Amino acid sequence: MTDNDALETKMHKLREIGEKHAEARGNVSLLEHGRKVLLSTIMKEVMLLGSEYKTIAAQEREARADKRYSDHIKALAIAIEEEVKWSWEKKIVDMNFESWKTKMINQTVERKKYA
Repeated sequence: MTDNDALETKMHKLREIGEKHAEARGNVSLLEHGRKVLLSTIMKEVMLLGSEYKTIAAQEREARADKRYSDHIKALAIAIEEEVKWSWEKKIVDMNFESWKTKMINQTVERKKYA
């Protein structure tokens, strides 16, 4: 395998991980904003149920106790976990790439000295 092949392999791996990280980050963002929409929707449903939940605090309490909200929070936690995982994968590949690059530069300098 030539140096160019090794470089291309490393760059390809970095691109793949970057795409997965971007997708995971997008899912986190979608779920974070969706949480606010879901909370508002459930609060509105609770408000329309009747006079028992007139205050915003009572509506919010009921909305946060709703199973849909709980399920959404669990999905958000999973998405954050996935995003962090890909962020670290990306960082590891980047560190390996930098290490490889330094090694190549050192080899080039050594070849020039002794060639």
